[in-house]
Amino acid sequence: MKQFADDVITEGKFSRVVKDLTGGIGADIVIEAVGTPTIEESIRSLRTGGRLVIIGNVNPDEVYPLRLGHLILKDISLVGNVRSNKPDVAETLKLLNKSSIKPIIAATYPLDKFNEALEHMKGSTRIGKVLIKP
Repeated sequence: MKQFADDVITEGKFSRVVKDLTGGIGADIVIEAVGTPTIEESIRSLRTGGRLVIIGNVNPDEVYPLRLGHLILKDISLVGNVRSNKPDVAETLKLLNKSSIKPIIAATYPLDKFNEALEHMKGSTRIGKVLIKP
């Protein structure tokens, strides 16, 4: 995992680790890709004036009890972001075709091992995508 990031944090209460790594200051920006299970820790990980960019858990019916004190007293900005459209996907495929970007493939399975691939995807240690080949 270390090859993909400067620091890798796997603790459930990761805000304390972020604070330790930043000398007690916190992160400038946190990209929240999971959603409600980790959003509280993501908010706690931010420095005063930090920004939380939320891209995970896009279920519009899900409710989250937000503690406004964290936002107001620490001057935190919450930003929702969805920026993937058809031209973006086309450009991404062009870059992949040119080998400018190397996707992270956690595992490759043949189609007849689809159930094993699903079990692999349920694991929390996977980094990258699981590829199914016909």
